[in-house]
Amino acid sequence: MISLLYKSKLLREEIKTWAALAGLFLWGATATTVAVTRREKIVLVGIDDAGTRIITNSSDRLVREELKQFLRYFFEMQYSYNEVNYHTRMSFATDLYSEKLWNEQKPKIIQIGENLTKVPLTQTADVLSIDKTESGAIEALLRLRIRSRLNEHIVNLKVRLSYRKIDRHERNPWGFEVTEIHDEAQ
Repeated sequence: MISLLYKSKLLREEIKTWAALAGLFLWGATATTVAVTRREKIVLVGIDDAGTRIITNSSDRLVREELKQFLRYFFEMQYSYNEVNYHTRMSFATDLYSEKLWNEQKPKIIQIGENLTKVPLTQTADVLSIDKTESGAIEALLRLRIRSRLNEHIVNLKVRLSYRKIDRHERNPWGFEVTEIHDEAQ
């Protein structure tokens, strides 16, 4: 029987074809299984004066620096604007809000946008200090310069905010989100 298989050219070609199809099927099933079961793992690589390294814990100096950079970015987007770029900057700032905070702040943000169309002004914020008051909470002192036509006002603003760590994603690559924010003029 086996000698008949090797003598027949037609059977040899069929066996090769079926063996190739079986191999391709096995390869496809294995590749699909691996792709479906593989979990995406985010690796955070830190670059500083000392070089490049993989960051493995949350107490790393670069993670603390990232929190400061996150807060500076947030304050820049939240408190520095004019009538032209207000909506764009608020969009970036509110991407860093928690869902609950967004629902609380939405009417206020819309009202400020409407007021800016009536009375144009430019507001810039300088961060004077950022202090961590407790885990997940900071207190910052900002100096706001508000210019409208010929007038300029300087206001010191005390901002207390709470934040929490989240998974990074496209809209918020920082890994933090603001959960509460309270500001008062000094």
